[in-house]
Amino acid sequence: MNAPEALREFLAYVIAQLIETPQMASIAIGTNANGSVSYRVQLAPDDVRRVIGKNGQTVSSIRSLMQMAAERHGVKISLKVGAARDLDQEETPEQEQEREAAHADAAEE
Repeated sequence: MNAPEALREFLAYVIAQLIETPQMASIAIGTNANGSVSYRVQLAPDDVRRVIGKNGQTVSSIRSLMQMAAERHGVKISLKVGAARDLDQEETPEQEQEREAAHADAAEE
């Protein structure tokens, strides 16, 4: 099993322990231009609150665990958690890359 898939399974296990409506949960994997693996977790709105936790402490802990595991495999990761409708309105990794490239080009001028 490759590292991104093993990390996805780990993330799925941790998320499943925290949420009440697993049938609404999904994890999408993508790759950013810089080579990092992007995980996007979509949950029911009530479950988002559980996973993010008070002051973001729960999701911060999950990110730390994921980053430590990813480092052991030589992989860089990013993790976004939100309600399905919230994440659909966010930028895709490709859109984020294009926006960052435009900012870099503007800074050079």
